[in-house]
Amino acid sequence: MVRVSSILILLTASMAANACKWCQCLKSDGSHCCLYTNGKDDTDCQLMCQQVHDSSGNNCGSNGALNYKCATLPECNDRSHCRESHACLA
Repeated sequence: MVRVSSILILLTASMAANACKWCQCLKSDGSHCCLYTNGKDDTDCQLMCQQVHDSSGNNCGSNGALNYKCATLPECNDRSHCRESHACLA
């Protein structure tokens, strides 16, 4: 029973690792692609960064990289947004 509980905790933690309020999508070299938010605290950054486009129309996930990081509100206000993004709300 302890093993089952431990596995469930690890699965929950790994799924939560993808969730952010503000997702900074990165290019394969680690540089900024665009910042995505939909106003929810549990955005799946990995999935969204594969689909979104920067201001020039380039798909952030086109190179197959799944690079992203959770951004802060100041970063959200300072970085260029993805075309599909909403405004940064606290």
